[in-house]
Amino acid sequence: MMDSSTSSELKIIQTPSLEQIQTVTVLLENQQIENPNLELALNYLLQHKIIPHKQGGLVAIAYTPSPNNSLDVNNIQGIMMARTRSTSVLIESCNYETAKSLLQEATQRSCPQQVCSSLQTKNWIHPLLLQQYSPQRECEQFVMVCKQIPLGGVGRWAISQDKPVLQAYAAAYLAERGSGSLNHPWDNWIQKRNIAVLEYENQIVSVVRYTTTRRDALVIAPFTFPQFRRRGFARKLLVFLLEELLQTYPRVRLWVNKDNAGAIALYKSLEFQIIGQCYSSYWK
Repeated sequence: MMDSSTSSELKIIQTPSLEQIQTVTVLLENQQIENPNLELALNYLLQHKIIPHKQGGLVAIAYTPSPNNSLDVNNIQGIMMARTRSTSVLIESCNYETAKSLLQEATQRSCPQQVCSSLQTKNWIHPLLLQQYSPQRECEQFVMVCKQIPLGGVGRWAISQDKPVLQAYAAAYLAERGSGSLNHPWDNWIQKRNIAVLEYENQIVSVVRYTTTRRDALVIAPFTFPQFRRRGFARKLLVFLLEELLQTYPRVRLWVNKDNAGAIALYKSLEFQIIGQCYSSYWK
């Protein structure tokens, strides 16, 4: 992203094409901007060829026009994605004025229930959010990456018979972490081997899933049921997943709350390294 524009030069595309969304995705990857939620959402649009504004969503791309008024990686200033009814706003920017303009595009619809950004963009939008809304929960997170295949994994890919336990996992995760959903495409994830489980004494005690971007795999929602914690199950299952993924992908990423010392220690013991920080918050 450029960093020298002013608001008077800024233009915003509110109905971008998939080609323009692809350009933004390439930029996020090339500049290694750590906003995993935004990256996942954009990749989902591209994978499924979804035009957001045709389904009630919004993707706004801010840029400074070139002589031929085209959009490219050199003149993009920021991007904002608001899911249907603006319940979730994912935003990235290279300066305060752009962040302000993009946030206004989202808040004109309604109060965003969730806001996700990189830590740098958070510093610009946080005071603006406080002017209109009340924070319910906020967390800064480390983005970590692993490139080395560990040893000693235990686990297996989920199968159809596991769906009742997977639904219990989704409910437990939502209740404990305050994020997530109860509506998941279990059959699709099982078929694609996107979710792994660990059994102990004939019952599933730990679950983890993943998805992919153009550049790597992303670990999502690792969870061990409370009565089975502190017994090494999470580590064994994560090692199983890393063993599988690092045979195909050059690296595996995840993000974790900065105050979750136990999880951070676990990830570092598996050669994960901190490469950036991101921000997630809930408002009303």
